[in-house]
Amino acid sequence: MLELKLISPALAVAAKEEPLPHILHYDAWLIAGGTCLIALAREIFRILTPPTITPGRKHRADAEERRRLSSETLVANLAMVALSPARYTGLAVRLENAKLTRYDRRDFNADVLRTVIEEFADAGLVTVEEAIFKERRTVVVPTARFRHLAAKLGVAVTDVVRLEGRETIELWSGSRKSRHKKIIDYRDSLEVDTLRDQMATINGVLNAADIRLEGGAVGPINLVRKFRIEQPNGPHSFDRHGRLYGGFWEDLPKDQRYLLTIGGEPVADLDFVSMFGQLAYCRQGVEPPEGDLYAIPGLEGYRKIVKRLMVSLFFRNSKAQRLPSGTKDALPEGWTMERFKAAASEIHAPIAPLFDTNVGFELMALESEILVGILVELASKSIAALPMHDGIMIAESHKEIAIETMRTLSLLKAARELPVAEKPILMPGRNNSPLWSSRGASE
Repeated sequence: MLELKLISPALAVAAKEEPLPHILHYDAWLIAGGTCLIALAREIFRILTPPTITPGRKHRADAEERRRLSSETLVANLAMVALSPARYTGLAVRLENAKLTRYDRRDFNADVLRTVIEEFADAGLVTVEEAIFKERRTVVVPTARFRHLAAKLGVAVTDVVRLEGRETIELWSGSRKSRHKKIIDYRDSLEVDTLRDQMATINGVLNAADIRLEGGAVGPINLVRKFRIEQPNGPHSFDRHGRLYGGFWEDLPKDQRYLLTIGGEPVADLDFVSMFGQLAYCRQGVEPPEGDLYAIPGLEGYRKIVKRLMVSLFFRNSKAQRLPSGTKDALPEGWTMERFKAAASEIHAPIAPLFDTNVGFELMALESEILVGILVELASKSIAALPMHDGIMIAESHKEIAIETMRTLSLLKAARELPVAEKPILMPGRNNSPLWSSRGASE
């Protein structure tokens, strides 16, 4: 039986320090669409050993159908893991029992999925890494046997399709930091309908575009927009957070973005400059100073860590006293949170009143409103763009119209035209030093 493992706090900390594997999150709406994948799903279902029942009795037809649907969906997800050029290492699956909500597919439940995963494991089709309580979900990895069967039948990632019905507007309470993160089963409203329509437009143009990674098709795309409230029993509002998630490109290292193409063209990487700082100044109705907003005297050459510390000041609801985890050793000797906050407050006096007010999620919501507006406007011209929270990647031929759209939408949403910059697409061979990494490039 697949169960959750409890680990000690010490081991939990150690686990957090390890690099996270590149995993695909299980999507119950993925199914077999192409002929080859349909054939694979049927062959695998014949391989599985059904649950034991009382001798002389037959398996209930409805139970068998639930198993079949669950098996087909698992096959489709595993095909994405095995065949996607994004090179996923496994499939993260939530298996805890819970009341079904608007986010769940109702053809089968966690019990059925858990049983089917066990059947796949018994048949040598997958290996299973059990979940760690409050740390990670169960991870299912396709074996050589699964990959062999898929190859034998000529399965391609384009054989995977998505059923309609998956919720694209999510509402969460709590946070990962508090370890009390919970998804909320909210009620529909005209506001949510509008948000959902925007996501349908964005996902529609992305799936209609020829988006490839390393020349390979990437399968169906389904971005979701995540909002946040403080407490699960609080008012259900959609004015905090609001960022988009679910794109395979979001985890793509910067030195691999050159492998992306849209419509056969390489991509341009467009970014709002110092966006969080810019939005803080917009909120205060004050023009920001010239130059880099993340330039702090005494911390020249530490822009990446300065950006992280500056942003953290907007996500505190009490006086900042300690440096965020992992930042102390990255700073020059003698720098404390008190010293950093004082230096930031001196340079950015107009926005210093926003420090320690937990306004960050509201700024993030404005950031996402601008981004969604850009994506919808480009979609109206049948132009696909890959969102990156505070920027987009877009086909080279659409770069100029994208920059103009970014400026126009920022003026419309934030009452100020925000500066846009094109970041270089790093290519292999730029620097042969084994110590070089694109992840250290300034943002």
